[in-house]
Amino acid sequence: MLLAASTQRTIGFVILAIVFIGGLVYLFFNIRAAKGEVGSEIELAANRRDDVRDEDLEGKRLDFALGANLVMLTIIGVSLPLYWLGEPGRQAGRDVDTARIFTNRGEEIYLEGAQCVTCHGADGTGGSTSVALTSESGDFIAQVSWDAPALNTVFSRFSEEEVLHTLNYGRNGVMPAWGAPGGGPLTDQQLEEVMFYLRSIQIPPERITAQVEAGVLQAVRAHLAASGEEATDEQARQWIADAQAVAEEARRIAIKQDASLALEQNAEDLRWAALDILVNGKGLDSGEELDSDAWEQYKTYGALLFANPGTAGTYSCARCHTYGFSFGGAEEMTMRVNGRDTPIPDFEDGLNQAGGFFGPNLREGSTLAQFESAKSHAEFIEDGQTIGATYGRGGSGGNGQMPGFGPRVETDTVGPGIPNDLETPYPATLTAEQIDAIVAYERTL
Repeated sequence: MLLAASTQRTIGFVILAIVFIGGLVYLFFNIRAAKGEVGSEIELAANRRDDVRDEDLEGKRLDFALGANLVMLTIIGVSLPLYWLGEPGRQAGRDVDTARIFTNRGEEIYLEGAQCVTCHGADGTGGSTSVALTSESGDFIAQVSWDAPALNTVFSRFSEEEVLHTLNYGRNGVMPAWGAPGGGPLTDQQLEEVMFYLRSIQIPPERITAQVEAGVLQAVRAHLAASGEEATDEQARQWIADAQAVAEEARRIAIKQDASLALEQNAEDLRWAALDILVNGKGLDSGEELDSDAWEQYKTYGALLFANPGTAGTYSCARCHTYGFSFGGAEEMTMRVNGRDTPIPDFEDGLNQAGGFFGPNLREGSTLAQFESAKSHAEFIEDGQTIGATYGRGGSGGNGQMPGFGPRVETDTVGPGIPNDLETPYPATLTAEQIDAIVAYERTL
């Protein structure tokens, strides 16, 4: 399409050049044919000077004029349809060129202008930044290294409207506001250019899966080591497989209670029936129970998914729901690095997992109070919070800063040169099975 647009543009320039040169030639000969002034106005009166004879005027000269007009009309008649036929290609070429220009400008802003790379890493792979923690009264607490999430999956987790909101107003008191509405230095167009760049670095689903699994494997190894067990990759993978087998057992119990759930068209209903069993540890109708040790292991698996440390905590619920997770609040402090050598207040006993921070406290049955069913709870984690839309029993519309971890489709793409009816799919960051394990963990806190 770009080639077609370039060819039509070249033809247009050639036609323009022919017309322009023809005009110059006509002007040149017209000037040369002009008669000089030879006397008074009486001598030059139109009705007294010789002019072209009628025979000449209505002969060769007329034929030449009519022929020239016919040639010009032919050129116009052929070139305008050709120009019109090339219009779709030009528009497509404009869109591609706009995307290229905006992406390049967005990359420049990411790397050099706003220097997003300092915190979020090259190609949005995640990173960290130094942050001074202060108390509510402004007193210094500690200097910490705050993990910044990866942005190469940001459109799998947030809509473009939500990403723009964060760019405009900042987030969590750590990411600054970059847009003019929040007092930042970037214009609306510059933010759109950043959005174009972010789209260009989104990674495929298989790479997302690999990152999530690598983080869980890291967490399981740490869990096994803390329990005094062998913590090799092979042992960790076996531990995960054993935990996942509990979900399969829950599905077996659900089908035993209702044989119709085994039908392919009832796969969604089977998921929710099995999830209720995973939350309660037993079948609600039959009373058949999961093995208690296996059930505890499954909930521990959900807890490790909840606090997945991989990729700067990008796929972790604990980033928002656990104070100190993003800066290792419970880790050992040193005077040289942190400005203190004693634990940060409130972290003497470690992190209060799911105790609330940027996101609400999930402990003491709060998720049961917010979501009547495990199904609605899981669907909220999949979809995330939508700007202006309530959720659960009392969840406010808010600003959409709770991410969604299931697959999503962007229907309102930001920026010029993008069709209004464009729908862009983005892969899930967590599988349905992983989300169910997190739900089972959260609903038993």
